[in-house]
Amino acid sequence: MEELTIEIDDVVKEIKTFLKHNPELISASLNKAEITLDKHTKPLTKIKGKYPQAHTLMTDVVQGFSTEWKEMGKLQIEHKILTDYHQKVNYPIIPADILHSYFADLYAEDKKPEEMPISKYIIENELLPKVIDNIQTLSISGTYDAARLDEFGFSMNGIETILSNLVDRDNAPKHPVFEIPVDVFTDVNIVDQVTAWERKLPGKIKKKIKKIFMSENNFERYVLDYENKFGQNKFQGDVMKTRLGKREIVVLDGMESDVIFGTTENNFRRLMDVFDKPRITDVQKQDYKVKIFMEWWKGYDFLINELVVVSNFSDERYGLGSTELNQKYFGIDGVTEAAA
Repeated sequence: MEELTIEIDDVVKEIKTFLKHNPELISASLNKAEITLDKHTKPLTKIKGKYPQAHTLMTDVVQGFSTEWKEMGKLQIEHKILTDYHQKVNYPIIPADILHSYFADLYAEDKKPEEMPISKYIIENELLPKVIDNIQTLSISGTYDAARLDEFGFSMNGIETILSNLVDRDNAPKHPVFEIPVDVFTDVNIVDQVTAWERKLPGKIKKKIKKIFMSENNFERYVLDYENKFGQNKFQGDVMKTRLGKREIVVLDGMESDVIFGTTENNFRRLMDVFDKPRITDVQKQDYKVKIFMEWWKGYDFLINELVVVSNFSDERYGLGSTELNQKYFGIDGVTEAAA
């Protein structure tokens, strides 16, 4: 391949022109990306970071008839603040470093440069795939740390961190999740333990939980353990379903924790800003670099923590951690671990 050069000013100009003629490219690409949690959550839109939510609880109201007025029933309102996180990309490009790869790809695809401009190559072949891959990772294992925002991994809370915070014994949340004790998963017990977990789902929401989320490692264990015990899973088609509840097993790629969880339909939300669509906000030249600036908001949370059911490997706690809360939400006493 002959030696080729390209002017940085030309790259900046071409990228800006490309973005001008494709104004929805970034938001459409990120919103349609194959992010696992996005496919299994409902959108919740608001403005910049804070999502005040409330849910109501009403005690029983029906009683036998008599001519005497007997008050019965109480309405309670519970509040929770959901939070999403401001994300950014500051991506430097040195055109000379990617020029040969760019022309090599054009040659391999038998295209002419005017059919695939370098701006399109940079954004669609290099930048967006990496952004989507990073979001997938952050959605699972991210941990928000305001002191480390300039490092990857600390710009938002992923589902592992969200669940860990909700079962933190030392910093008990005001709105806890429903815990079900199970044995630590192994290659030969996971089907039995997931089945036992399903059987203990609280009756008031058992039929409303249609999916069970777990790590890829536990999914592989489940498939092999099931086939070793029962043969081919007849409920396995495009999706794998559990033996007992025929619930869809959702695999969370990149999840390291053994925790499994489920919740009611519409309770698991992805948080989206009303106005700030993902977009490239600026393209600048500095020395030999082209600097691309991108911004958006992202986050995941549950509307009502108490309707989230999580595996508990550490003790015998069953339920929300107190008889009062178990009665309030599910009409059961539940079981809590013995005092230390």
